[in-house]
Amino acid sequence: MDDRLRDFGKGSPNFGLLYRHQPLLSIYGALAEATVFTNPNSSLVQAGQFGEVLAEELVARIGMRIEGDRQVDRLTALTRAGVLVSGIREDFDQLRRDRNTAAHRHLFDTARALAAVRICYKLGLWFHDAIEGRRTVAEFVPPTDPGDDVQVTDPAELAELREALDGHRQALTQARVRLAESKTALEAERKARAEAERLIASAAANKEALLAQVEQLSSQVVELRSAQHARYEEARKQPRQVDAQRRDAIVHRAQRPAPLNEVQARDAIDAMLLACGWLVQDRDQFNPLAGQGVAVREFTLATGRADYVLYVDAKIVGVVEAKREGDHLSSAVEQNDRYAAGVLKEHRLAVWRESEPFAFRYATTGAETYFINRLDPDARSREVFAFHRPETISDWMRRAKEAPTVPTLRAALRELPVLEPNGLRLAQVDAITGLEESLAHDRPCHDFRVSHG
Repeated sequence: MDDRLRDFGKGSPNFGLLYRHQPLLSIYGALAEATVFTNPNSSLVQAGQFGEVLAEELVARIGMRIEGDRQVDRLTALTRAGVLVSGIREDFDQLRRDRNTAAHRHLFDTARALAAVRICYKLGLWFHDAIEGRRTVAEFVPPTDPGDDVQVTDPAELAELREALDGHRQALTQARVRLAESKTALEAERKARAEAERLIASAAANKEALLAQVEQLSSQVVELRSAQHARYEEARKQPRQVDAQRRDAIVHRAQRPAPLNEVQARDAIDAMLLACGWLVQDRDQFNPLAGQGVAVREFTLATGRADYVLYVDAKIVGVVEAKREGDHLSSAVEQNDRYAAGVLKEHRLAVWRESEPFAFRYATTGAETYFINRLDPDARSREVFAFHRPETISDWMRRAKEAPTVPTLRAALRELPVLEPNGLRLAQVDAITGLEESLAHDRPCHDFRVSHG
């Protein structure tokens, strides 16, 4: 392959990461985004070819034998295998329909071509995460304003195109927001906007440097596609043996919803808290007496800031840490020592337990949540399906006050009274003793064996 063609594919900010999986994916994606304004019909055709290559790559990697060589045959087989869930299948179909229309009737619709490039990006990232086992939080880098290059004469269509570009820029900015790394949400958004603008400008410079060479390299693209399709045809008729565990892992990962960025995660966390009976308030307007459970966003601590601080019965009892998908949540709740310093002086009287300012800690991505009760002996984190309700935590607080030596259920399990064996068979005594020992050491009940008599 010509180095210029390789650089063209790898240089795309949207499709470069696909080169190592299948060079044609990055090349077709880069071609579609490079010509979206100057030749939208060609861009739609290239986007359709991207979809075809991606479907062929999935069939080969999963080791499927299918009848027929049409794109719809591949998509139907992949859907039946559980690889293409709703939404993903519709995206593939959209690329297929647009390509057919562009190839047969010529479709000079720039807004539609831009939408097709965005679909290619979405599918490429989905494929990358399914193969690599990752959860990539990223967003499409849109082209710069088309200016005089765009092939649009209808003012309404031009307005629609620019509205779409503005939406893509806003989505890119949102995806780059790092709330945890900034003092305020406004500062995080300002940094994200500057980073998004740099990405867009860099992409534009790269496109201009390489687009002039595309015409010279078009014959190579045709040859690459012909060779790749021949390999696919061979694999389709005689699928390679694929490890069942690896195949199932790819299918499972392909079925997952797209990961949330930090802004989306905060929205999801707010909704989760509200569903569990918490009132969610901003730091500058919070009222801990507004309800039994109040979650305060962006709360200032003695050493930094907490994403959410939890009040129950007007007392500070816990904290929620919002994390990006892919972070290790169990270690986030167990090892975050910055909470040990507690709150600022003006909030100290509101702390429920001074020795453990944030006894009940959560870490969540909005899709996955871990919890740790720091009052437990040898406290460790565990995954939970939802936040606990304020009244539940209130009950825990009352128990800890009434029984300070055994403030939690797990602590009480370590202080069970001696078993009275009267009337019990030896096997029953062994079973009960083993169960109590397992509970006291916080082990699953299947960790011990008992004899049967």
